[in-house]
Amino acid sequence: MTRSSLSGVGICLESNWQTVGIVLEYIQAEIPLCMLSTQWPSTAVDQALDQLGIKNAVTTRKDLKTNRINPDSYDTNRMDYPKIRAGSGKIATILHTSGTSSGPKAVAHTLDNHIASAKSACSKLNLGSGDRWLLSLPVWHISGMSIIFRCLMSGAKIIIPDPDMPLLEALFAHKITHVSMVAAQFMQVIDQPPPASLRAAIVGGGPTPHHVLDQGIKRGWPIRTTYGMTETSSMVTLSGKKFPCGSSGHTLQGNEIKIAKDGEILIRSPAVCLGYLHGGSVHSAVDNDGWLHTGDLGKLDLTGQLYVLGRKDNMFISGGENISPEEIEQVLHTFPEVQESVVVPVPDSRFGQRPVAFIRGCSDFDGLTHFLAQHFPKFKIPAFYPWPAEMPSTSLKRNRKSLTNLAIRLQNT
Repeated sequence: MTRSSLSGVGICLESNWQTVGIVLEYIQAEIPLCMLSTQWPSTAVDQALDQLGIKNAVTTRKDLKTNRINPDSYDTNRMDYPKIRAGSGKIATILHTSGTSSGPKAVAHTLDNHIASAKSACSKLNLGSGDRWLLSLPVWHISGMSIIFRCLMSGAKIIIPDPDMPLLEALFAHKITHVSMVAAQFMQVIDQPPPASLRAAIVGGGPTPHHVLDQGIKRGWPIRTTYGMTETSSMVTLSGKKFPCGSSGHTLQGNEIKIAKDGEILIRSPAVCLGYLHGGSVHSAVDNDGWLHTGDLGKLDLTGQLYVLGRKDNMFISGGENISPEEIEQVLHTFPEVQESVVVPVPDSRFGQRPVAFIRGCSDFDGLTHFLAQHFPKFKIPAFYPWPAEMPSTSLKRNRKSLTNLAIRLQNT
């Protein structure tokens, strides 16, 4: 643990040109940026800033207690990219983890972290000044922030579409060459072939159903699968244009991956963050040998391709048997009508815990039960509930904790 003097600013804005301009201005001025989700309630935003000792936030929101700075006070009309000076070791950005299983953590990155990540991705993708990357993910998420740095390093253009323009239409209208999407976004576009300009459709942010990837490949989408996280400044693996089913690709240059004895994925890389921030303290994210313990389970095949199997902290015990939610979800996603599923545990007086599944796109729960019975023993077959209306299909990550709480309420009604 180290102490760090932090005099930064919060940014809680939608992803548009004004926001990108403000981000670039602060990066050039070497003032730490704390990116905050516009989807967070005001209490969560205020609490996050207060814990970090940040007094000011650039935002249009009027429900915050934190001192607000009007984004219109910035001159963001310039279109040139600033020059990035690396090597200072200072905090450049603070982004929060998704907090799908526990509360979100504040992750501190240096410019060196972002630059190392961007260089490895640009090299693999052969990204250049003639390319156009669609900013289809929010800049308060590492997937969106990393697009900015890749374009800074390569000279590629950042393209920000009209927020009301459908994703597929934006890809065609702007002659996009590269796009990053989560699975839910990709499912919105695969019914149609991609524009001829598109060279890479990077699908990540969590597991994507195999049948969705297969459908996209048949439609001609140039899919590239990937694995990464907030702590690694985005992707650390990327597949080629052809990849085995379930693969997240090979390790990008400059990164190391190994699998621990318990199956956990460990990563060592210059892109790994400075650490976790709380107040004025930075807690290192790596062990004494420099390895980041990701909390994800995985395996490497003989060619070095990574396969992500699930989260260590998602596993639970039912009647003395270990259950991996991701294993059940993977099989559910092979059922033709299932568009999305999340499996969570609920307390059970007899077995300790039992699985419950939320399903989007399919209401034939008897059919699903019969289908799973062909693949799993009875204790792994969940009870089913329809996809909750309050859970948008475009969320970057599923909040398993809130879904568990919802499942418990439904079980008790």
